[in-house]
Order: sequence, then C-alpha cells, then structure tokens
Amino acid sequence: MDISRFSSITRPIDQNYPTNRAISILTLFAIFAGAGFQLLSGNPPAQALISGIRSGVSVFLAWALARELDPDNELSAFAAAFFACVGFLYFPGPELLASAFFLLLTRILNRSTGLPAKSFDSLAILLLSSWLTLQENWIFGAVAAATFFLDSRLSEPEKQQLSFAVAAALISVFALFGELKTGAWESGLSEISVLQEQGLLLVILISAILFAAHILASRKIKSKGDRNGLPLDPGRVRAAQTTALVGAFALAALEGVEGVEYLLPLWSAVAGIPLYAFLKLIRDHI
Repeated sequence: MDISRFSSITRPIDQNYPTNRAISILTLFAIFAGAGFQLLSGNPPAQALISGIRSGVSVFLAWALARELDPDNELSAFAAAFFACVGFLYFPGPELLASAFFLLLTRILNRSTGLPAKSFDSLAILLLSSWLTLQENWIFGAVAAATFFLDSRLSEPEKQQLSFAVAAALISVFALFGELKTGAWESGLSEISVLQEQGLLLVILISAILFAAHILASRKIKSKGDRNGLPLDPGRVRAAQTTALVGAFALAALEGVEGVEYLLPLWSAVAGIPLYAFLKLIRDHI
C-alpha cells in the first residue's frame, strides 16, 4: 500500500544515502548492545531483547529529531544519537511514542517533505495527542494545539488546521483540570539522587539555552523539501524548533527528571545540535 496517498509527512529511509546507512547500522548496534548488557546483568532474554529494541529506537528517534530540527547539518544528528546512547544507560524509561509524536509535529511545521500535512495526518496526530494527553500529561495536547494553530498561520497556511487546534486545546484543558483535581503527577521512571537530579537539570538548562541560540541563528536554510525540491521556509523551521523546545522544557519544568527521561530522544537532539555546532566552529577555525 502506498502510504503517500494518505500521508504527506512520512519520510522513507533511503539506504543508498551514506548517513541513512550509518544510522541503520548504529540502531542495530544499539539494539544488540542494549540487549547484551541486559543479559550480562542477569535479566531474562525476553526482557533483555525488549530493552535492546527500546535502546535502538531511542537512538534512531534522537537522530531523526535532530535531522528535523537542524536540517542543514546532517552530522549533528549523530551527536544526538550519541547522547541517546549514553542517556539510555542512565535513564532506560523514555516514552518513545511521545518522542515520535514530537517528530511528527515537527514535520507538520517545518514541512521537510515539501508538502503540507494531509487531513489524515492531522487526524492521526490529534488522536495520538489525545491519548498522550489523557494518559500522561496535558502538555501534549497544548503542544499539538500550538502546532496546528501555527500551521494555519505561517507561510502557505492550512486553514483547516484551526479546527484541529481547537479540538487539541479542549482536550488539553480537560486533562489539565483532571490532573489538578487528582493532585500531583506520578511517574514510574528512574529514581536518582538529589545531586544527580540537580546536575541533570543544569545540563538541560544549558542545552536549552544553547539550542535557543541555535534557533535565533537559523535565519537561512539551505535544505530542500523531499518531494518538491524547494528550499524550506526558515520561519517554519524556527517555529518547529521553538515548539519542540518549549514543549520539552514545559514537561521538564512540571515533572523534573522524570519529564526529561520521558523525552530523552528529544533532549538528546536538543543537546547534540549545539554541541555539533560548537565542534564545527572549532574545526573551521583550526
């Protein structure tokens, strides 16, 4: 079945492209390394395999998110993948569906495929955001609402996105009132010491500041849409970058370390992109 008939935001991985082959190999390595580590730690084979798959998917999502958030620098995605590899050793409980959700939102805004989202895309993302909002946190609905609203206002606007924005906002408000009524959010993610928590949050804050600087510098974009061959709109790219950063930071502010772990692939991209820019700057001056 040709999925392009229903969706315009899917991006196939062309194995003829060197970096795509590289991330495929790295993903497989992360799967086997993660599973092997779990086996050596004494965990059952089935549990080890699941953990390995989660590790590989986390690495791939970090790479894919960085490619969307920094389209002109394909190698920065590997810095993001590196952070995902390291981060998974300490925080093995990221919600991969949540990072995939942010990946799709980013593609709606930056239009990296070169095409606007189809109605099927918007409906699928609305349903996914509704599930994450009602099951996890109201932030997901708010970010989806912001994405739909911006898509209806930026260059070549899609006016029908306003109805999706309203629906996502209403679900988010409903979830927010429910969370306020039941009290504090609970999480089953990893527990770390106070010192480690403070250190991690400091790293996250620094990464967010550096990524914000990267957003301000993204005034000229050379990359082109996959299907139309036209240059990406810098305003849309910056909107996608800002929406992803604000959403991730809001969840971290609400839930602390658990919120960071929840979106580990996205935070890996946020940290990896400015790191690569810094290393590139040093290389250019040597």
